[in-house]
Amino acid sequence: MSDKPSKEELDAKIEKIDAAMAGDQSEENLAALKQAVDASWPEIQKHLIEEGRKKRDYQTDENGSEYYIDESGRKVLVMNFDEWWLKDFDRKDVILQLPGVVIMNTKPWHTSSVCISMREAYGIGRGDECSDCFTEDDILAHIERFPVGQFAAQRISGPNAGNCVGMAVTMRTSRPPTAPILPWMEAIGDLQLGAHEPNGQWLYGVEMAVHPMYQRHGIGTGLYEARFDLVRQLNLRGWYAVGMLMGYTHRAAVMDVAEYGEKVIAGEIKDPTVTMQMNRGFSPKRVVTDYVDEPDAGDAGVLIVWENLEYEAD
Repeated sequence: MSDKPSKEELDAKIEKIDAAMAGDQSEENLAALKQAVDASWPEIQKHLIEEGRKKRDYQTDENGSEYYIDESGRKVLVMNFDEWWLKDFDRKDVILQLPGVVIMNTKPWHTSSVCISMREAYGIGRGDECSDCFTEDDILAHIERFPVGQFAAQRISGPNAGNCVGMAVTMRTSRPPTAPILPWMEAIGDLQLGAHEPNGQWLYGVEMAVHPMYQRHGIGTGLYEARFDLVRQLNLRGWYAVGMLMGYTHRAAVMDVAEYGEKVIAGEIKDPTVTMQMNRGFSPKRVVTDYVDEPDAGDAGVLIVWENLEYEAD
């Protein structure tokens, strides 16, 4: 991604945005406003915060809270809710820009909202028991083991700016997709990816989730693109995963999950997960039963494989 804009460029953008907000909705001003909402908000907010600091003498009280003294001599607490994430946000970390969202490698400060997005995607309450859900400590372990293989979709503008609305977890393995497919927990070793092999020639798709409020906005596509690019960058043989047959719950009364999966592979039935993955370029290979505890999918999925046509053998 490009370096952050200069002070002069930010001042010019802010002038156009202010004009658009004040009613001067020329094509140029509206374009600046849209661009700010979609892409430039972190830099603009940082700039405004820095300019505000120059105008006021910020101090810190005994509780660590920042404040300044206004014209009437009153103590005013600084309550800029964007500062907590802007201090860690760096444009150089952005892999892919989407409207109002960026795809980046998961960072330690993402862990809480990454876990929330995953639970929300599966309809699991924050306090509900979930033996297969990653915790913040698990996400930190993933980052330590394989930092470039963990992905977060982070909002950069709007009410939820700073929060993650999607996530993906991957690891490397030397076990090819032609080998017998292990159950999910056995395949990954444990919730901290104990089976990750730093020199493995295949990328293994461990988990992916998008918060329900942000589905069908291109975030899933962005997470897939980031992982395809990773396979190319690392010169891996390819990427495989087991796509869960999430549409099976609607057919369970009329066929078993193996038959359902075969019909999905043949294109006779459209499954909301596996068919989408097939449309993204994955080749469906075979039905995998007893893969992970997922009642809606009959605990089953389809082995999907994407081979890297740019792979070069050493």
